[in-house]
Amino acid sequence: MPICNPYIVATHLMLAAANEGVDSCCLNFFDPDVLARDLGLPENEEILMLLDLGYAAEGAGPLDNHNSRKEQSETVSYI
Repeated sequence: MPICNPYIVATHLMLAAANEGVDSCCLNFFDPDVLARDLGLPENEEILMLLDLGYAAEGAGPLDNHNSRKEQSETVSYI
């Protein structure tokens, strides 16, 4: 079990990168076992998260639906 939440750590890394002018993005939907094997990690090490760092291409940005939200009634039900 990790000592701290990997998402908190990633957030701090992303903020530090942004402070230095470096763009970042958390990557989802990877198979940690396959990746650990491909990277040759020992069995006692576990991949919890991927974070890429670099410089965005000119004009790059979030997808058009990045800030769209469903109505609360579409996602919440009261019992």
